[in-house]
Formats: sequence, structure tokens, C-alpha cells
Amino acid sequence: MKANSNMHDDIVIKLTKLAEGNETYAEFNKRIVNTKMSVIGVRVPDLRRLARELASDMSAADISELLTVQNGSFDYVLLCGLLITHARLDDQTAIDLTKQYLPRVDSWAHIDVFVDKKRRFAGESWWNFALECLRSEAELTVRYSVVSLMTNFLDEAHINQVFAALRDITHDGYYVKMALAWLYATAAVNFFELTLAELENGHVDVWTRNKAYQKMRESRRFTPEQQYIIASHRAKEYC
Repeated sequence: MKANSNMHDDIVIKLTKLAEGNETYAEFNKRIVNTKMSVIGVRVPDLRRLARELASDMSAADISELLTVQNGSFDYVLLCGLLITHARLDDQTAIDLTKQYLPRVDSWAHIDVFVDKKRRFAGESWWNFALECLRSEAELTVRYSVVSLMTNFLDEAHINQVFAALRDITHDGYYVKMALAWLYATAAVNFFELTLAELENGHVDVWTRNKAYQKMRESRRFTPEQQYIIASHRAKEYC
């Protein structure tokens, strides 16, 4: 797809068509994703399908041009992110476009739906980019980093480095803390003792620690014995 003045308009038409009859969903989703943007009401599976369809014939320049359009809808901005994920791009080009995408987002969903678990996103360049984003002053950029580390780097080779990197986070925004709690709860599935030790070593604030334990308690991925240990750690907070 060549960049031209009609590219944006064509995409908006496609989005509008996909959202037909979804008015109630759009109203509901706007509250859930907590966005200040307009919400057309395209469901995420439809956005993913459209992104795959468009990305096969879309260049980095096309995506970059789409990202320059101001006052786009929530759905439009998310689609731009999914185009980065699905387009045939080398890592550095995809990272450069992600740097252009992140300032456009205003919702946790713009991050969580965008981050994808793929082998290509577990490479060194993406690791370095995630660490760079941890130092951002933008709440959702830091959330992007945490979710990226959780999605693609919670493995034997990286787990200690991930925990070490998270200790340096200074942003205390709600969406950062929620992402951290999510990461710790996820890490505990495969690194149970290591994760609980990290939660108890004084580097994690009480709110995030308790939220991580809450997420573990709500999960079915832990054994009864592990759930007993989790509950005992939570109880300590109230003694």
C-alpha cells in the first residue's frame, strides 16, 4: 500500500464498517479502556484481522504517515500499533515506529493489545529498548516496558536481569504498578521461590506487592501448597 492522501480515509471507512452495530460495545469499551479518545467500537479480533490484511502490503513509511494523523480514534491508534506488529519490518525499523506509536497512546489497552509474544520480540534489540523505556517519564511507556519484559523475557536467561531492572523504576503511576503486579504474579508461575524472595526483599512497594499476591490468589496456576504460602505472605502485611 503506497502512502497517499486517501490511505487514512480508506482505513477509517474500513474501521467504521467493522464497527457497524457495535454502539453499545463502543460505549462500554470506552469506560473499560479509560480513553479520552473517541471509540468507534471495533472489536480486537477484527482489528487484528484488519491489521494482518493491511500489513502485508504496507511499508514503514506508510505506517509512519498514519501515525502522524492527529485526533484519531482509540481504534485507529490501536490499529496503527498492530500494523507495526504484523508488518514485515526489521527490528530497528519496528522499534523506531514503536517510538512514534507510544506518544500517541492514552490507554492501557493500547499497550496490552499491542505487545505480542513472538520470538523476534525476544531479541537483544527489543531487550535494550524495553530497558530504555523503563526510564521514561511517561506512565504508559513504562507500562509498555514492563508488559514487554513480562511477555517475552520471563525465562531462565533473563529472569534475574528482569527483576534487577525493575528495581530501578521510579514511576509510581497506577498503570505502572498494576503492570508490575501482573509481571510478578506471572513470573511466580515458573519461578515461584525466586519471585516471592524478590517481593519480600524490600525493593517492591507494599501496594504492588499486595496486588501481586492478590493476582496469584486469583490464579488457578498455583498448587494448593503454593497458595498456602502466598496467603501466609499476604497475612504478614496485616500483622
